[in-house]
Amino acid sequence: MGYTLKQIVKQNSHSRIFKNLAAFGRAINRFYENRNHDLYSNGEETIIKKIAKLNPKTIFDVGANVGKYAKVLRKECTDSKIYCFEPVESTFNILKKNIEALKNIEAVNKGFYKENCSMQINLFESDTHSTIYELENITKKAVKTAEISLIKGDDFMAENNIDKIDFLKLDVEGAEFDAIEGFQIALKNKRIRAIQFEYGYINIRTKKLLIDFYEYLETFGYKTGKIFPKKVEFRKYNFLEEDFLGPNFIAVSKDDTEIIKLLEKK
Repeated sequence: MGYTLKQIVKQNSHSRIFKNLAAFGRAINRFYENRNHDLYSNGEETIIKKIAKLNPKTIFDVGANVGKYAKVLRKECTDSKIYCFEPVESTFNILKKNIEALKNIEAVNKGFYKENCSMQINLFESDTHSTIYELENITKKAVKTAEISLIKGDDFMAENNIDKIDFLKLDVEGAEFDAIEGFQIALKNKRIRAIQFEYGYINIRTKKLLIDFYEYLETFGYKTGKIFPKKVEFRKYNFLEEDFLGPNFIAVSKDDTEIIKLLEKK
């Protein structure tokens, strides 16, 4: 029986040479799809600079950690009121110290969730790395837990007389979808202009796929795009993008042509 070239290649697809080619291909794909968590080179700083051109009045930095991102926000968005949310007390204390000299910026010892509650959060070797989700078998095992206070975004806005959020940044180690669900009233009334959220390997554990973000935000008239170093690509959902590479996506109202054009431009 004769074999075609295609069949011969397939029969030997698990050879060392193809294994090396596959590894090289994965590396190229990670590079192309921007698997990069450095805010100065992955496009996050670029987003902040573009948002600054719109003269934002109110910014939420959710998952502020020790304040690195907040400092960039303060530098670029000079006139904005910035709220930094960090629920882990030990990390929150570092955050307060790091931003105490910055004007018009407020640290809040709470996190966002789909309901108001207290919850145990997993802490890792560094207290600045934490998540409410169990990550064993995905990354390192947590070394301890701590109790945190969580609030719905809609309730925080109402309690603090905040009518609109110009930029909502979410970096909450897998709880991004939970946090977004707490802003239903604000989303329904288009009171959040732009929402940046992380998506990555933690979503394997949370069971919230990229399609869930796309479809949920779509119900409120928002379109979603992926953040690259110099621009945002607003592209339709494709299951091939369920790669858990991340790092960040952004959603804006479909009708907000001003911000869409600004974010798409290199």
